[in-house]
Amino acid sequence: MGHLAVKSVTKMYGNPASDNTVVALQDVTLEIEHNSFCAILGHSGCGKTTLLNMAAGFEQPTSGQITIDGRAITKPGWQNTIIFQEYALFPWLTVAQNIGFGLEMKSLPSHKRAEAIRLHVDLVGLQGFEGRFPHQLSGGMRQRVAIARALAVRPEVLLMDEPFAALDAQNRSAMQDELVRIWQREPKTVMLVTHSIDEAIKLADQVIVMTRRPGRVKAIIDISLPRPRDEDDARYLSLKKQLRGLVHDEF
Repeated sequence: MGHLAVKSVTKMYGNPASDNTVVALQDVTLEIEHNSFCAILGHSGCGKTTLLNMAAGFEQPTSGQITIDGRAITKPGWQNTIIFQEYALFPWLTVAQNIGFGLEMKSLPSHKRAEAIRLHVDLVGLQGFEGRFPHQLSGGMRQRVAIARALAVRPEVLLMDEPFAALDAQNRSAMQDELVRIWQREPKTVMLVTHSIDEAIKLADQVIVMTRRPGRVKAIIDISLPRPRDEDDARYLSLKKQLRGLVHDEF
């Protein structure tokens, strides 16, 4: 389960009868297969975050439809959880309580909730930090909590909005490696929004390049390199050159 389909989606803001209408996305169609990792790549303003918000159920298309396994996404839910770049943790809750928040909303019995929290603390490598509060953690550790919280509810689709953008280069690279490790241990259908070509190649099975506004699908590039991916590999460098050309053509 977890096949995400975007079917002829257009998103407009403002009154169509006025001159103030902004077309964020226009006739976008794409599919993300079960347990595959897809990166949406494009410049700021191309509508990639708008697309993610609609996949999360925060917004609705003006026309077209987004579905998970054929079911239209009409509101936020545990089936399609999202990880933001600013962590979005509850500062008054501990690591364990943050991870367990969604489980409580699902009315999971306390003993099952405790077991799920333990499993996901172990999954993201935060053993010994269960009682800490977000302000007592580094940025990378806070993002690990956010990942654990999202995965704990067993979503069908994991949505990620530039989740490592707030980290420095070294921590960002380490967290990218960590995400791949976690995803390989607990596969999920993933849609990642990014403006980083290297991040897209390093993480994704498929990269969808968007045009400038109104955002449309410009190209779909399959990434078949084995993981972990070597940035000095000739195939990696060739993909990087190809993607850079596609993105830079939009300037």
